[in-house]
Amino acid sequence: MMQLLVIKEQIKQFYQKTSVYVNPFVKFITALVVFLLINQQLGFNPKLNSLPIVLILSTFCAFTPSVVLVLLAMAVSIGHILAISKILAILVAIIFLIIYCFFTKFTPDFGHVILAIPILYFLKIPYCVPILLGLISTPIAIIPVACGVSVYFLICVIRDLTSSTLGTSMEDILNLVRMVIDNWLRDPNMLFAIFVFCAIVIVTYIIRKQEFDYAFETSIVAGATVNVLGFLIGNIGFDIQVNLLAVVLGTLGSAIVVYVVWFFRLTLDHTAIEKIQFEDDDYYYYVKAVPKIKVTAPEKNVKKINEKKETS
Repeated sequence: MMQLLVIKEQIKQFYQKTSVYVNPFVKFITALVVFLLINQQLGFNPKLNSLPIVLILSTFCAFTPSVVLVLLAMAVSIGHILAISKILAILVAIIFLIIYCFFTKFTPDFGHVILAIPILYFLKIPYCVPILLGLISTPIAIIPVACGVSVYFLICVIRDLTSSTLGTSMEDILNLVRMVIDNWLRDPNMLFAIFVFCAIVIVTYIIRKQEFDYAFETSIVAGATVNVLGFLIGNIGFDIQVNLLAVVLGTLGSAIVVYVVWFFRLTLDHTAIEKIQFEDDDYYYYVKAVPKIKVTAPEKNVKKINEKKETS
């Protein structure tokens, strides 16, 4: 454990020294993954599939605020849909605008969640988002979670329908738009996923607010358990189409990711808990103080040995 804490401090020190370079690099890689996945899932516009375009957009996102990536990802998605149907592109643009305004009003600090959930869905570990939000936020985080799940299923519906019902006549296009709306809004898998994700946020939040030892670690386990049990119940009782093995493995991977993130954010020493009592003019206080674990990374001392050459 001590070795892990030392590595943690070394990584934090490295980041503090190189953050001016690390931040743009991480944002570039994130944007690159986002645009490549969008092109892979939609990919109707050959120009947007071009690697130089992807690299230019990713480089631009590396030096701009995170909200720019969200807006560009929406724009690229609409650009792909525009290649097959202007009406469908307008509809998707309206949906994206409503979602964007909705989370901007209530949870402006979690706009990246709308991107994170679809991307992590494609990487098979979307469950880490609601667990992590339960640790760092409040139940209001269910708004961006629901929006993110909705965007993912909207992309899936458009991808699946356009690959099988694509036509050129106005009747075919209108039929496609109607089918997209019906399949998206009535998708039981989407509605159940939103319900389970919101339950994860609430359960994780409630448990991590408790005063018992290892509440944060317990909340991660509880969130993962709610996810597995939720989809298991949905598969058995509500005929929700899910791969239970993939859910279990994805939940395990998500829990590990969240624990690693939380380990770097906060590490508590539950063996050195102090209970303090004090008073002021109005109240008498009972305080439980749990110290954070801090270690100092060892510094390397280099000794220079100068050999004196004997002169004859």
